[in-house]
Amino acid sequence: MLRAVALLAAALVARAAVVIPDWDGIAPPARPTRLVLHADAIYLGTDTGLYRRGAGDARGWSLVAAAEPILDLASAGGELLIATPDNLYACSGACDRPERIALGAGATPAGLAVDSLGNAWIATASGLFLRRPGEREWRREPSLPAGQIDAVASAGADVWVGASGSLYAGGAGRAFAQRVAGVPVGWWQLCGAAAFGDVTLLGVAAGLWRIDAAGARQIDLALGAIYRVERAGGRVYVAADAGLYSYTLAGLGSGGGRQALSVPALGLGVDGERLLVATERGLAAFALDAEPAAPPPRSAAPPVDHGARVAQLRRAVLEYQELAPERLGELERRARWAGLYPELRAAGSFDHGRDWDGDHNTTFTTGALHHLTDIERDQKQAYGAAVTLTWELSDLVTPDHALDVSRERRLVVSLRDQVLERVNHLYFQRVQILAQRDALAPEETARRAELELTAAEIAAQLDAWSGGVFSRLEQGSPLENQREP
Repeated sequence: MLRAVALLAAALVARAAVVIPDWDGIAPPARPTRLVLHADAIYLGTDTGLYRRGAGDARGWSLVAAAEPILDLASAGGELLIATPDNLYACSGACDRPERIALGAGATPAGLAVDSLGNAWIATASGLFLRRPGEREWRREPSLPAGQIDAVASAGADVWVGASGSLYAGGAGRAFAQRVAGVPVGWWQLCGAAAFGDVTLLGVAAGLWRIDAAGARQIDLALGAIYRVERAGGRVYVAADAGLYSYTLAGLGSGGGRQALSVPALGLGVDGERLLVATERGLAAFALDAEPAAPPPRSAAPPVDHGARVAQLRRAVLEYQELAPERLGELERRARWAGLYPELRAAGSFDHGRDWDGDHNTTFTTGALHHLTDIERDQKQAYGAAVTLTWELSDLVTPDHALDVSRERRLVVSLRDQVLERVNHLYFQRVQILAQRDALAPEETARRAELELTAAEIAAQLDAWSGGVFSRLEQGSPLENQREP
């Protein structure tokens, strides 16, 4: 019996993604808020400032920046970004002198993220800002409102933003679109993200979001406040008040979590070989399993019906471009019976006349000479109106109008075929490009960025043809008629 128990325990340990943690025994100088590995050193954000420990440094933590609590940290290439409640800093090398970065009036930091393409993002009180690799200037993302952005997180090349009860998704060169709206407090304050193929997990203060083709689903892990979410191998690690837990994608929501620490875990850092956890007792280091992770399970959502989707897109394009067959059909019906429609003519008249007649006479009466004058005046006015209806019944025998419409119809049908051929080509070209992107290895970031930029360009063309219907089809939104005047 004891031998069987020992064998079972050995098998469980062999299958575990982590082993017993290695505690460094040096407590942090204050309550940790963020942990990041940068330039072969560990940087720890706390309530009272930023601290650093080099590789193999047994002397403890050295102070980098004091007096301000650390909201977030991010490693962006050779630079470490530091966000405090009032300022954004950047430093390189040993980070001896962090330099303050000015973003503009009111742009106080709220969170940091660096996507897989090397783009740095910062959430602020006046919008979301982006800095591309190799650039120094930060630019505000125009597809989001210039208001309070509460948090930002990256999952591969996708960037997620939380603001005012909503979650938005986008990326460099791609406009941000609202994916989730009307959620309560605690469900839009992002604290990390992880991508598993076509499934994205978003860590928020109250739990996790599972985002896939079927939509968005909340997962309450019942771990108290969640501080950080990171992916390592085939598992996602959650640092929370209840400790450190790890989950597989299949085990989420079914109580399949594995507890690794029972003390509050306040920060996470992953460097490929180990997982570092910041606690108030010190750092706990876990050696990660070196074996490759099993491929993630495919989403249970049905595959995209491209035939039905492109048919909807074609109808929207014809309606937006005013090339729908119903329009010409109505013109033909009217032209066929044009002889029965009368020609209306209306006329009006006004006549004004004035006559004057005068006569002079001279008479001699009773010894006196008399001059007599007789004057007669006459004034006349006349009004007239006429309405004439004329039917050209000969048009029923020789329908010239119908022939004109028929010739126009052939031209329009030819144009419509060209438009639909162009839309079909663009749609399936984008499908092929996205399939090529999904088949790339994780390290092919440059090629991935190129394919995503091409796919975004094609999506913009399809939106121009359809009046924005293509984007609403991709997001599963209702296809309201939003044609611009």
